[in-house]
Amino acid sequence: TDKTWNPVTGCTKLSKGCEHCYAAVMSRRLKGMKKPKYANGFKVTLHDDALIEPTQWEKPCIIFVCSMSDLFHKNVPFEFIDKVFQVINNTPRHNYQILTKRAERMAEYFSTRSIPQNVWIGVTVECEETKCRIDNIRSLNATVKFLSCEPLLGDLGEMNLQGIDWIIVGGESGTQARPMKEEWV
Repeated sequence: TDKTWNPVTGCTKLSKGCEHCYAAVMSRRLKGMKKPKYANGFKVTLHDDALIEPTQWEKPCIIFVCSMSDLFHKNVPFEFIDKVFQVINNTPRHNYQILTKRAERMAEYFSTRSIPQNVWIGVTVECEETKCRIDNIRSLNATVKFLSCEPLLGDLGEMNLQGIDWIIVGGESGTQARPMKEEWV
């Protein structure tokens, strides 16, 4: 990733991987620093003014979308997601990485829309209970489909990786980090 783009900030906890969310901690810090984008703390907030950011980056980049949120959170209307994808379509020089824990909502969104060629689609799979997210992206027509197994919280067991192009694996960071065992990797 070369850059991050946050047209949405804030989220709510959904699964075990969210327990020590780095974005929630960072949002509190940024709010304390009086950063206007984080005035609402970690409450889901849409930032129309941030939509133009990638259009100002001339050099081609790999951009992580919503590192401080989840684009497919239920409080982000599909109409706003459409605006995000309009920017993505208008900046084909960039590649965009979109990661979600809300795989079902993402699949619903793309059931009536196509995925631009410059978009990589991923889901977080941090424990056995979240492996079902993989099936939600397997059939999507994305250039790159990936899994983020971080924080990896347990042995995921056997996995069907058909149609998956890339896997990111990592442990949890921070003072309350839960351990990751090498054999899980």
